[in-house]
Amino acid sequence: MPRDAGAVRWRAVASKASISRSVVLCQIPLTVIVVVIAVSAPLLRPGLTSDPAFDLGLSMILVLLALSVIVPWHELPRGSLLIVPILDFVAIALVRTGALEVQPALGVLAVFPVLWLMRSSLPPWVSLALTVLGSLLVTSWPLLGSFDPAQLRSYLGVLLLPIVMLCIAVTIRVMISGAQAREIEIERKDRELNDLLRAAIDRERVLTAILNTVDVGLTAVDAHGNTTLTNRQQELFNRLSGHDDGQGGSMVGADRVTPLAVDRQPVYRALTGETFADELVWVGDGDAQRALSTAARPIKNADGSIAGALIACSDVTELVEAVTAKDAFISNISHEFHAPLTSVLGYLELVMEDEHPLPGHLRGYVDVAGRNAERVLHLVADLLSTAGDRVRVHPRPVDLAALIEMSVRSNRFRAQKNGVKLKTNAQTPLWTLIDPLRISQVLDNLLSNAIKYSPDGGVVTIRAEESESTIDLHVEDRGMGMTEQEARQVFSRFYRTPAARSADIDGAGLGLAITKSIVESHGGSIHCVSAPGKGSRFTVTLPVNGEVSRMPQDSIGESV
Repeated sequence: MPRDAGAVRWRAVASKASISRSVVLCQIPLTVIVVVIAVSAPLLRPGLTSDPAFDLGLSMILVLLALSVIVPWHELPRGSLLIVPILDFVAIALVRTGALEVQPALGVLAVFPVLWLMRSSLPPWVSLALTVLGSLLVTSWPLLGSFDPAQLRSYLGVLLLPIVMLCIAVTIRVMISGAQAREIEIERKDRELNDLLRAAIDRERVLTAILNTVDVGLTAVDAHGNTTLTNRQQELFNRLSGHDDGQGGSMVGADRVTPLAVDRQPVYRALTGETFADELVWVGDGDAQRALSTAARPIKNADGSIAGALIACSDVTELVEAVTAKDAFISNISHEFHAPLTSVLGYLELVMEDEHPLPGHLRGYVDVAGRNAERVLHLVADLLSTAGDRVRVHPRPVDLAALIEMSVRSNRFRAQKNGVKLKTNAQTPLWTLIDPLRISQVLDNLLSNAIKYSPDGGVVTIRAEESESTIDLHVEDRGMGMTEQEARQVFSRFYRTPAARSADIDGAGLGLAITKSIVESHGGSIHCVSAPGKGSRFTVTLPVNGEVSRMPQDSIGESV
């Protein structure tokens, strides 16, 4: 408040000083010209200063200048200022009358009070009327009190100066109006610019607040790599890397040891026009080292040249450590499973090779157990590769229909136990180029899931359709089903639906993730369509990579 009050007082004082200064400045030019004429009169115009009318006019002008300086005009009504120019007309009339014989052109001095009137706040018609009357007073003063009809032509000459002054006044008024209009326009644009400036400041303040709120580090650089903008999170990353300008510092690669080469650092790559995302780098040292996922995009001018770049960094240390822990867990579990499974397979082989052969039906059971144990062993080996999103496949010509039949036989006992009926519909043989072990794994995963998630029984249908370039394999059930969102997430590792968890259905959430990886390793795709309470349909689409000669076709038929 004291500062605002002081500003108001200062503006008030400045306004008062401005009024007094304007009055003095308007009066000085007329005074200087008349004084110069009076001083030079003894040499140039003898007898001029001895005329009482001239002396009286000069005295009035000097007195008016003194009043302009002394009188506190800001304390008087604003219209009182017009007394000075009106009295100036009287003084000019006296000066002109006194010098009429030697200097009749002094009437032109009327232009000074005219200028003053035109710049006043009077209505235009009042200013013009005073201009004409004042100018007429200047030219008609010598004729006051006498009238000679013989001098009528001379009397008409008194109108010349008022007409000239009127024209000058109109011109000045037009110029002042134009200047005022321009001033108003400038003030309007100045207000608009101030509004835009305030809006820009507000937007910058909001943008700064947003940038400093997000947990993503942002850096903008110009074409030379100089930082033009950064946020608080990025400043923390820069301090962590030991480099305050965000240009790299102790940035190392994914191995957390090798320093990142200059041409592989995010800023350099972005300024060369490269766009990338999810590039992992490490900053810092020792226990304080952090993993950053970086993304960058160049900023281009209208002509396509690089004007700068924007780099974003996200701290993903916890995620990287979680993935590492998960991979270590899978690796340990795989090793723990490998030894007992190998032992099981060995004992099953001993049973099959025993000198006392098993009965036929028991031999079939042991054969199925051995084949499934072997698949489990391969599955354990695959856990390591799925941790790195890689599954190796060894395609060869295989009859897919035979694989379907084998998978149905392997899952028949479980289906009967759950009250599920298995149906197949496929042409036979259905030769294609696939890895039989992996595709058997896919079929077993899909069938076991369909049976497991049909707790109330029903029918599970397996269909295989061949087109010109693909083979579509459908596994459909009428079980508990899923929502659309759950169907999109069901291929994620370790994901299980809430309904499956609440129903206490066994599973680790790995089967469909491995299935998807195997299918994609074959160049195919898998998707799910499901609805709660209406079941699910999984569709595997495999490319026809090769064909062999076909045998006569018949239907596999229906299996129970």
